[in-house]
Amino acid sequence: MRKNKNKDKVTKERKQISRKRAILNFVLVCIIGVGSGLFLGSWYTYSLATTPINYSKDATEFVDDINVAFKKATKLNNPTEDDIKNWVSIAKQNGVTPLNLTASENIMLAEYNLKNSNSYFVLGTGEVNVTIATQSIYSTKYFDGTTYLSENISKGTLTVADCFVMDKGSNTVTSIKGSDVTSTSANWQGSDRSDMTVAECKEKSGVTPDTVNPYIISSKTIISGGTIEEKVVDGKKVYSFSFNLDPINSVLNYIKQVKQTSGLTDYPEFDSITLTVVLDENWNFVEFNTLENYRVKFSGLKPKCTGKLNMKFTINEPVTLPKH
Repeated sequence: MRKNKNKDKVTKERKQISRKRAILNFVLVCIIGVGSGLFLGSWYTYSLATTPINYSKDATEFVDDINVAFKKATKLNNPTEDDIKNWVSIAKQNGVTPLNLTASENIMLAEYNLKNSNSYFVLGTGEVNVTIATQSIYSTKYFDGTTYLSENISKGTLTVADCFVMDKGSNTVTSIKGSDVTSTSANWQGSDRSDMTVAECKEKSGVTPDTVNPYIISSKTIISGGTIEEKVVDGKKVYSFSFNLDPINSVLNYIKQVKQTSGLTDYPEFDSITLTVVLDENWNFVEFNTLENYRVKFSGLKPKCTGKLNMKFTINEPVTLPKH
C-alpha cells in the first residue's frame, strides 16, 4: 500500500515537472531574437494556417528604386553623384519636404541618410505579451564610424541576451552571448562567442549588425495608411505617418532571423504589422513605433501574441560602444 502511495506521489511530481517544462518550452518558442532591425526587439510566432504561406519569393522584387525618390526630392531628371550626396540641401532649396513624397520614399531616403551618417545610436524598448507571460525588451544599435554593434536583451519568464558586432567593410560578424544580464545591460566580454561571414549571417538571420530595418518597406508592401502630417515639437518641425505592411511580402528577409533565433522548424506567420514613423525636416529618423500581432503553433493551440516597440534615434553625435 505504501509503495502505491509513493508511486502515485512520484507520478504526480513528474506530471508537475512535465507541465512546467511545457510552459517554459512554449514561452521559448514565442521568444526570438530581439532587435535585429529597425524595429529592435520585435518578437514573433507562427500560426496554424490551413494553407502554408509562400516565403520562397525573391525579396528584391518588392524593393523600390531609390533613384526615383532622389529625382522627386531634388526635382532633377538625372541627379549626379554630387547631387545625391547633397540631396537634402537641394530638396530644401527647391521647397521639397516629406509632405511632397510618399511614405515609402521618405523611409528609403531616411535609411540612406542613416547609412551614410558619421555615427548613430538607436534605443529600443518595449514588450511582448504572450498568452502566459510578458517579456520586456531592450535593444540598441551603435555605429561609431568604424564598428556596428547591436544588443538584444529580454527579461521575463526567460532571459535572453545576444550581441552582434561587425566592423565597417568587414566580411566577419561576431555573435556574443551575454552574462550578468539585467533588464537593460549584459556583460559581453565572455568567451561565449562565434564568428560567421556576412553571407552566412544574412542566410541565417536575414540581417546583419548594420541593418536597422529588417522589413521591406516599399510601395509594394505598404497596404494602407501613409498620410504624412507636419507638426512642431519643441520648436522643430517633424513629419509623422503611420501605415500597415503586407504581413507576408514585407518579412521575406526577417523571417529567416525569426526561424533561426527561435529554433522553429517552420517560418512564423504574421497577422498584422503597423508602423508609425517620425522624421525631422532633414529626413533623419527621430522615432519609430511598431505594433505587431501574430500566433504560434504549440501543442495544437493557436495563442495570440502582441509585440510593441518604441525606438528613438540619435544621429551624427559621438558614440561609445559597450565593452565587448
